[in-house]
Amino acid sequence: MKLIAALLLTFSGFSNLNAQCDTDVRAAFGGVSSIMIYNTYLTIGAIADAHVSEVYDAERVKALMDEQISMLQTVIESLEKCLVVKSNGLDAEDVLYVKDLIACLESLKGEADGLSYYAITGNEASQLRYNTNRDDAWAQIKSLMGIE
Repeated sequence: MKLIAALLLTFSGFSNLNAQCDTDVRAAFGGVSSIMIYNTYLTIGAIADAHVSEVYDAERVKALMDEQISMLQTVIESLEKCLVVKSNGLDAEDVLYVKDLIACLESLKGEADGLSYYAITGNEASQLRYNTNRDDAWAQIKSLMGIE
């Protein structure tokens, strides 16, 4: 009987550790994703400023934006896989956060793409795409990070 009681206590302890770990992982994921979207936003803006100041030529901007777009797409695809797994442990609030995060990453990708095409072509449509996606991304970042 003492063995059964000890086992039950042990398993309930693991359950509490698991719940704590899940909470810690969710908090870490939120922190890492917030840093990532904020820094990506800053990076794209800094490269745009460097282009306007003629520090980076169009080819350099395009190469840097291609890298950003590729990394963003990889993260988007990874996050989309999290949404289709039935037993992934995400609650409704987690799913909403991941969907909002994906939308923000798509805006950042559109911003990078707009900057890339603007640097190469100089056309107004690309500049508008850059500006529109930049504004959208900032609104999404503020919402996700709780910035007023």
